[in-house]
Amino acid sequence: MDSIFLLKVVSSFVIAGSWIALSTMIAERMGSKIGGLISNLPSNILVSLIFIALVNDVSYVSNAAISIPLGISICTLFLVVFILFLKFSLLIAIIFSLLFWLLSAFLSSRLNLDNFYINIIISLVTIFLSALFLEKILKTPSVKNNKRRLNFSQFVSRILFSGSIVAGVVVISRFSTPYFVGIFATFPAMLLSTMVILTVNQGKKFAQGTGKILALSLSNTVVYIIAVYITYPSLGILWGTLISYSLSAMWITFLYPLVKKLI
Repeated sequence: MDSIFLLKVVSSFVIAGSWIALSTMIAERMGSKIGGLISNLPSNILVSLIFIALVNDVSYVSNAAISIPLGISICTLFLVVFILFLKFSLLIAIIFSLLFWLLSAFLSSRLNLDNFYINIIISLVTIFLSALFLEKILKTPSVKNNKRRLNFSQFVSRILFSGSIVAGVVVISRFSTPYFVGIFATFPAMLLSTMVILTVNQGKKFAQGTGKILALSLSNTVVYIIAVYITYPSLGILWGTLISYSLSAMWITFLYPLVKKLI
């Protein structure tokens, strides 16, 4: 079990770190709309659930999946708070958004809402209302692609920074109950590191524009969790993961024309 857990930590570091580095690079090259959609394809949640199933069993994943939609709802609001406070400074945005996440995660764990489908509805409503708020009320602009080239040292530093955050979350999650693991598995490590990297490298406006799309594209994680909840018990880890990820990617192809037209 210890060797599997170590493999989980290392894998989460490499996979999530590399994915964040690549996705932020894509966002910078292709603009906030495409970048925001691609950046939020399941990565750390995918790795976490696979290794949770390996360390424990498939039923443990099913139990943890019940609270994951609530975690996604909290992550969506985390993004809204980050974007709101980013106008003051990056440090203030980080502090207030993380404080919001911690308080919301604690309250959610105390409520113990254990109806999977009600939690799904809550998450979808939160996602789409948040996207509308950022677009129509806050009027967060989308930003076109940036031609700045990324050198090798910058790329490696992104892997180390974002991978360390995700791996740290994986270590902490080992000591939690299934319900809280479901919430904690959605800790916004990728969202936080992506927003920090984009703010530092491309500026506040670009990060806010990408964050608006990230909030909407969190719906693809909801699709992934629904698929995992259904396929893991019946098809196992391998096929359950492949089918769930494919459905999540298909959802992104559905969202893109909507994002292009409405946002």
